[in-house]
Amino acid sequence: MDYRSARDLPSFMAIAQQLKVLQATRWLIPADKRPDLAALQQKADFVADTVDGFYSLLGPRNWIFHDSMSVDFTAQLLSTASGPEDAESQLISYYNDPDRLFYLTIGLNRLTAMKPRLELVEKAKADYFAGRYYACVHLLLSVMDGFVNEFETVRRGLHARQPEELNAWDSVVGHHMGLKNAHRTFTKGRSATNQEPVYELYRNGIVHGSILNYDNVVVATKAWNRLMAVADWARARQKEQQPPPEKPTWHGLPGRLVEHGQINRATADFRPTDITADDEQFTTHPAYAAATGFLAAWKARNYGAMSRLVTADLQNAQGNAAPRAVRLAYADHQISGYTIIRLSCSAAAVTTVVADLVGPDGGIRTAHLRWIREEASGSPRPEPLAGEWRLYTWEPEAQRPANRSA
Repeated sequence: MDYRSARDLPSFMAIAQQLKVLQATRWLIPADKRPDLAALQQKADFVADTVDGFYSLLGPRNWIFHDSMSVDFTAQLLSTASGPEDAESQLISYYNDPDRLFYLTIGLNRLTAMKPRLELVEKAKADYFAGRYYACVHLLLSVMDGFVNEFETVRRGLHARQPEELNAWDSVVGHHMGLKNAHRTFTKGRSATNQEPVYELYRNGIVHGSILNYDNVVVATKAWNRLMAVADWARARQKEQQPPPEKPTWHGLPGRLVEHGQINRATADFRPTDITADDEQFTTHPAYAAATGFLAAWKARNYGAMSRLVTADLQNAQGNAAPRAVRLAYADHQISGYTIIRLSCSAAAVTTVVADLVGPDGGIRTAHLRWIREEASGSPRPEPLAGEWRLYTWEPEAQRPANRSA
């Protein structure tokens, strides 16, 4: 099924039911422990109204609201946009930022069928930010087709799926103006040659060479938007096949909504900043401490200590073999010293530590180590939520070193 409103999603319906139960039984709860029902209802309404408003404004243009998008950003877009064209322009600007796109795509590595394709995703990013939109579009189309083909036992790529096959259970991409709706144009345009500019992701026309004038930021950004939606569809399929969760209780509802609000507030309040050695907070920043521990362990070849500081994704995937994976990656990349020179805080839970690394021969290279503040599952968690700073770009090749003389 598809959902006429975000309020029709099972998770939203469960929240509404829990709020009704809370309202009827709140007198049983000690006064000092009663949740603020009005605030909880307001938060739930804010999320649902924002999702529905997005689809009302941009759904006809085949943009899809996905789980990685900021609700606060979307609400601001809805309140400031003068119309669909202005909203589309703001949305493109939202994607067209390297740090934000990194943040949006960080969860792709948790999908098994996506992992072999992440190198292509990174190349698509390079093409996108270099203005090579034609190349970015082709790469992302191939990633989506291959991912969907491998994701399920039924071997058919995204282009071979009917819209009805893209229903997403309990997911915002399952909105009736979401992925299923946008997919109706995905397979169009395979017949006559068309040299007019297009602004839709016409997969078949682009791949088969009949649609020629698609080299623009709108189509490329829609390709990123579609990739995020397809990833959400895959997660929804996985969730749908899992045993139903235990019946929710009111105790968990305030926590979930409060956490959601804290993440949104932290994201909205954050301002990117660079911190250097001259700044008072340089050595007190938790990412500095984490990076110092990692670099000291690297210098000492303590791969066990290094593995405990890298992303939880490696821990969850490798378990006790994580130190071995780190050793294999770093055995040929030894350092004899290091100096941290800058912290580039680009998002509420993302900091890039720039460090000069001294090699065994005395040569110096500058490395960019991207740290994410994560929970145990590997999802980003800004303060004040519980989390630890962990190295996301944990493989040496991913740290983009730049060689220079000592």
